[in-house]
Amino acid sequence: MFIKTFTIRNFRNFRNAKFFLNNKSVNSILGENASGKTNFFYALRLVLDDSLPQNAKQLSSTDFFNGLDHPSGHWVVLSFVFGGLGESDEELVMANHAMQMASGDAEGVFTFAFRPKIHIRQQLFQRTNTEPNLQIRKENVKNYLSGIQIDSANYETVAFVRGTVDYLDDNEYESVAGNFNNYIFPNPDNDDAALLGAMKPPYFSLVKEVNCTYVKALRNVVADMKYSKNNPLFKLLVQKSNEIEGAETVEGAVKQLNRDISDLRQIKELSTALKSTLLKAIGQTYSPSLNITSGLPESIVELIQSLTLLVEDSYGYKGTGKIEDLSLGGANLIYLALKLYEYETNREGDDKIAHFLLIEEPEAHIHNHIQKTLFSNFSLENAQIIISTHSTQISSVSKISSMNVISRKNNYSEVYWPSKGIDSEEVNKIERYLDSSRSTLLFAKSVLLVEGDAEQILIPALIKAVFGICLDELGISLIKMDGTVFKHISSLFDENRLKINCSIITDHDQPFLNGVTDYANQEYMNKLSNSAVNGQTRYNDLNNTYRANAYIQPFFASNTFETELILAGNSDIFINILDSIYTQQARIDVITNHLNGQDSEKCYFALHLAKKVGKGWFAIMLADKVHERSHVPSYIIKSLKHVLTDHDKNNIFYEIMSYRMQKQDIEINTIQGTNKQEKLISFSQLYPSDPLTKLMN
Repeated sequence: MFIKTFTIRNFRNFRNAKFFLNNKSVNSILGENASGKTNFFYALRLVLDDSLPQNAKQLSSTDFFNGLDHPSGHWVVLSFVFGGLGESDEELVMANHAMQMASGDAEGVFTFAFRPKIHIRQQLFQRTNTEPNLQIRKENVKNYLSGIQIDSANYETVAFVRGTVDYLDDNEYESVAGNFNNYIFPNPDNDDAALLGAMKPPYFSLVKEVNCTYVKALRNVVADMKYSKNNPLFKLLVQKSNEIEGAETVEGAVKQLNRDISDLRQIKELSTALKSTLLKAIGQTYSPSLNITSGLPESIVELIQSLTLLVEDSYGYKGTGKIEDLSLGGANLIYLALKLYEYETNREGDDKIAHFLLIEEPEAHIHNHIQKTLFSNFSLENAQIIISTHSTQISSVSKISSMNVISRKNNYSEVYWPSKGIDSEEVNKIERYLDSSRSTLLFAKSVLLVEGDAEQILIPALIKAVFGICLDELGISLIKMDGTVFKHISSLFDENRLKINCSIITDHDQPFLNGVTDYANQEYMNKLSNSAVNGQTRYNDLNNTYRANAYIQPFFASNTFETELILAGNSDIFINILDSIYTQQARIDVITNHLNGQDSEKCYFALHLAKKVGKGWFAIMLADKVHERSHVPSYIIKSLKHVLTDHDKNNIFYEIMSYRMQKQDIEINTIQGTNKQEKLISFSQLYPSDPLTKLMN
């Protein structure tokens, strides 16, 4: 049996979220910090993990979705759809609690609900039934709920099987929990078992039927391993101590060793001297008894449990052997190995019908190569593994077909499914293309897709210099595509997949020359014409493909990035690198004149320099020369505006305004306005040609 889907309603930072965990082997949960990965695991563990105490299922007000006006009256719902239910599973597991939805179906539903007890729900229904006026009813219900504490007196934990309610659908949720807009609540005496499912009071737990091991985030495992409660080695030693043959012989040897140590002449002399000193100081009446004796554990169980690890960071490395002197990464790897072995040990000889291994962020302090190797080797027979991460190394080797991405919004988190609706062949192509640098798009707030090295190097440098803010700070990933084939990666951004804004930055490749010149021959013109044909095809194709997609928008340089850059008014940064390319001043002067000449000259010689040096290195040289007075090409500004659609633009623009004014030694208080919005408007009116004004407009 394995989890196919897991839905969460009203739990912590999830208002309503659905996770697809179709992979019977390894599923990955990706997300930025504070997106809810730990909350996701805790929700799973409430139903599956026997190591959680039973009272953990009695939730509190802080466990409810923090976007609710008031949690009282609402339900927390965790619902599973399980796949792989066969006849033998039904016999072993469910007995009287069979989860199969219908005869012959190989899947079933199990729902955990934390809800008001029936006396609360009856009171809510009575207020619905006796007061037709919405405003009065609203006040009555609010007053009643304000006095309800979320505790064991008022709330209960129940489980349903075979239910058909889609709790993520607001209408269906309201049909069972109540409508908190119109304050209409159903009669609990008329609960529809066909809808909710069969209830198994007081609480039907799956933990007796499944094996679930949770490996928490590896943050301070050295401290954890010092205490038996958290030390996985201790648990394994406890298991082994009961299996040892010849225990009596070992115990006898230790007892004799204790006697031999205690009988040593020096030990006895020290013991006698201490007793004498104590008697002289305190006297016989008040003096405590004192003897020095060897205290090695004489029970085989205690002996085994006192064993410790002798560890080193690598074979051949000579250190102290103590776990506290191990590198953080080495300690994490050992802890993880112990937990994996604990999991395997727990499985031996059991008759469970499902095995789940939950691993939270295993990448901490672990080298990149080890992260990728570790994830690639995660595979256990007949076990479903769910692993969370914000490591680009792990995400680059995980399959997007078994990936859920949690995205943090203002006061809630959404779940995206990157492969939803994409055929398997296309998914395979994307997975092969997502290396450790490109997989950053899975964690981004928004994405810029660019053609090559020049854009990858220069765009971030230009934005930082001109706007005083870096793309990483904005949560924007800039991904180099190494070509103009954007379709595979851009297909990830969609209403049904990653709901984040993506700008495609590419070239239209339209000719900047009308005919042959003294520096451009016919062969060069032919190349421009051929490029123009391809550029127009690309222009039409991208615009047509994404016309109806609100998340993706292509932006085109009229010709290429380098020509747009110099035509925007950046001749100075091109001229400033000439002495790094040429040694003869006469040649520098000639090129300088061209770079200050007609637009066509500027474009030709900008591309000439890029070809001479190499586009990537040329971009690095230019990046060193950009400054706050440099000009950002208009199509780059438009692409940036698109990816900032869902950002807090007013605060971002205000930060940029402050930076630009500070660079020009202008006091911020010279800008009129009582708030940020008014000051931004005043700024745009005073400086209509400023890059920030262009960005805002």
